[in-house]
Amino acid sequence: MLDIVLSVVIFGMLLLMTGNINVNLINENYRGVVELHTESELIQLANILEFDLNKVGYHIPSVDSSSGERVSIADTSHLKFYTDLKNNGTNIAVEYNLLEANVTSKNPNDRKLVRIENTNTVYINYSVTRFKFSYYDTRDSLMSAPVTGALRDSIRSIKILLMVESPDPFDTTYVKTLNYAHAMYQKLIFPRNLSL
Repeated sequence: MLDIVLSVVIFGMLLLMTGNINVNLINENYRGVVELHTESELIQLANILEFDLNKVGYHIPSVDSSSGERVSIADTSHLKFYTDLKNNGTNIAVEYNLLEANVTSKNPNDRKLVRIENTNTVYINYSVTRFKFSYYDTRDSLMSAPVTGALRDSIRSIKILLMVESPDPFDTTYVKTLNYAHAMYQKLIFPRNLSL
């Protein structure tokens, strides 16, 4: 009888250990999927930003010719510039702006990022939590933002800092805090047309 009781206890312990291993595997699999999705969103958004920022001032004559400006707003989270983005001879305004908190997300750090191309507004729903521009002049010196007036003509490079987090937290059973998958991107871009 004692052997049967001991075997049932041992079997129960093995069953609990197997169940615990399965729960941990499921949690880690979920975490991996969420991290992969977050990194994929960051890569997509970084590609869009790099494409746009490399085109700053494309086919826009220099301000000295009194025909217009290449950069009209240069703040830490707000950038507006002019370009012939589609290389069709039409100059358009492209604008990025980080807005208020995104109340539809479970992540309290999530903010709304907007991209405006002339009058077409696109809200980028990539769970952006940090979005910052820094501007550098011909001597690679950091310019204090916002860059205004004639100083905007001195901008030669733009640094992007971008952080994306998952909109939903991970399981908080063990840690008791909300953990979000996050990925960060930072790059200094030298638009060719700003040096002309």
